[in-house]
Amino acid sequence: MLFRHLAVYLMLLAGSSVSAQQLKFEKDSLGAVLQRAQKLQKPVCLFFVSVPPTSEQSKEKLERIYGTGLDDAPVAEVLERDFLLVKAPISTPEGQRLARRYSVSTFPTYLYLHPNGTVLHRSFANTRDPERYLRDIATFRQKLASPDNLSALEKRYRQGERNVQFLRLYLTTKRSVGGLISPELLDTYVQELPAKAFNDYSEVVFIHECGPVVESRAYKLARLNQKLVDSMYATLPLARRTAFNNLIISNTMRAAITRRDQTLAMQGAGFARGSWASSRDYNRGARAYEQNMLHYYQSLRDTAHYLPMLTRFYERYYMAVVPDTIRRQQAAQQVIRGPFQNTQPYPNLAQPDSAAKMVWVNPKARVPDTYALDLNNGAWAVYISGTRRSEYLTQAMRWSLRTIGLDPRAPYYDTLAHLLYALRLTTEAEVTQQKAIAQAKREGQSTDQYQEVLRKIKSRTL
Repeated sequence: MLFRHLAVYLMLLAGSSVSAQQLKFEKDSLGAVLQRAQKLQKPVCLFFVSVPPTSEQSKEKLERIYGTGLDDAPVAEVLERDFLLVKAPISTPEGQRLARRYSVSTFPTYLYLHPNGTVLHRSFANTRDPERYLRDIATFRQKLASPDNLSALEKRYRQGERNVQFLRLYLTTKRSVGGLISPELLDTYVQELPAKAFNDYSEVVFIHECGPVVESRAYKLARLNQKLVDSMYATLPLARRTAFNNLIISNTMRAAITRRDQTLAMQGAGFARGSWASSRDYNRGARAYEQNMLHYYQSLRDTAHYLPMLTRFYERYYMAVVPDTIRRQQAAQQVIRGPFQNTQPYPNLAQPDSAAKMVWVNPKARVPDTYALDLNNGAWAVYISGTRRSEYLTQAMRWSLRTIGLDPRAPYYDTLAHLLYALRLTTEAEVTQQKAIAQAKREGQSTDQYQEVLRKIKSRTL
């Protein structure tokens, strides 16, 4: 589920950037820029950036924490001379739309596009080393000059080329830049394989790492040899198994949502539940099933199914459980996974496009209580569903009150204020939003968005 405030936490982990303010960016939409890029035959660099979470700090302190080698003159000169530059702030609706389009989940991320819009190179995270960015540009130029770059391969596919060697190269290249592999493309690939290929360990692993949709042709053929599949799950590192399991789940749920296919959604959620069977953690399996079905119903705006399931989910897994128990479970899972599960943070990304590493950019920041963060996300999900039924809003208000009791933060007070307003408790909503503003000041955050919400509460226009 996509929830408010969670992204801010992920940005803190992944790194941020103030560099975008130093470069000269195009003012038009990406679509308009790509049209111009086609005419000029000039590549595009698309920057996905996050606003620093402590925006009221001094310029000097922001530069010390978030400064980057992109600011260096040699890098900026090359970028502005050879590319059309587009900024996609993740705080904006357009930035969020483009992040979904390009499967961007870590900020900052830099996409280097062919003049026709095809992603040829992807890089992420910040560094003060300008050479890293110059190497990225050099790598992009090599790909642009290659007769086998992704743009050329897509053209050959559209023209009907279907031999196995070509299709494997196409899939591998697509994965290397985080491109989504459609079920139709993967099914076409397995259809061209000889029968003996499905007894080949490396081939079966490759198909799994492309994320076959559950019950698709590719999925069924890759799992014909159950002994080989069992060996794969027994011998591959946990991070690698987790990565392709997650990809199978996400691709299946995406296909189910696109097709509005509840049966397929249940199959994808069932696969998620089954992924916990080997650990005998049936509670986590049940939870995984429900989370994926919630995502399905939320995406289709099916509130008749979504809201009852959502309230049962949070009552069962959060309100009925001692917070310390949840925290211990989350800590144990984090130890098992390691940071980012030690895999690349993009779907279908086969290998890193640069030497950048994920780092904590602000080690002094107070990390949110993950239990409280999750509970706040549930309360906010009820609010943004649009329901005005008091039984759902009241339950969400209970979750929000517990969230604040555990970890008082400005966004959590803001969530509670919205819920109180929806329940027509406008006086309490005003007082709570004022607390959000006061807390934001204590946290060193900008208060602009909270002030605007307070204005709307007072004018009864929220």
